[in-house]
Amino acid sequence: MRSISPMFDDAVIDCVARDRAPTVQELCHVAERIWTEGGTDRSAFRWGCLAPTDPDKVMSLRAAQVALLGS
Repeated sequence: MRSISPMFDDAVIDCVARDRAPTVQELCHVAERIWTEGGTDRSAFRWGCLAPTDPDKVMSLRAAQVALLGS
């Protein structure tokens, strides 16, 4: 399913509507979008430079998981 709002990624709508778990790619994509849009001074290109244990990256991944699971 596709989102009619630019606020929500298509993956979020599809996962919630179909009650399915997200793929790893969907999880990473939504987490990157949350991280990038969460701060005006953040560059989307910097996401790949963050360490896997960076607190901001971990929090973005957790937020993406909650969004994609609909809870």
